[in-house]
Amino acid sequence: MSDIFGKVCSIFLAVIILFGMPLVYMNERAKTAEQMTLLTEATHFVDSVCNTGLISGQMLRTFYASLARESAVYEVTFLHEQPEYVFDEAEERYVRCETYHDEEDIRNQVEQGENYYFCRGDFFLITIEKKAGFMLLPNMKDHTVSIRYGGTVKYEAY
Repeated sequence: MSDIFGKVCSIFLAVIILFGMPLVYMNERAKTAEQMTLLTEATHFVDSVCNTGLISGQMLRTFYASLARESAVYEVTFLHEQPEYVFDEAEERYVRCETYHDEEDIRNQVEQGENYYFCRGDFFLITIEKKAGFMLLPNMKDHTVSIRYGGTVKYEAY
């Protein structure tokens, strides 16, 4: 009886290895391709923002349309870091302070039909995280598909 049980278990294990491992490998390859696509789109968007010094409604719509072509739901966050130099009277020198603007500030201004402008030397960062989509195993959280890309605004549109 134990000989039959061992054979059944070994056949079951062989089937899992023969069919399961290629499925896991293909899933990892698909995630890598998806991450490269997201990185390409994020790089294109951030570089165009850094070169022009603004975010227009058309730029934002084009970026979201490129993300909508993928078969997943993504959370996109923007961060605008604006450096300022303030004179500190106690130390009698200038101190660098940063002012941060998040995606809510940017989207509110763009949705009103205005462009969101940056100054030269500002830093713009975008984060894209996968929130929903194809998962190999149900109820398995996968945070490997996420992108962070940023750059300093050069404002070359003169």
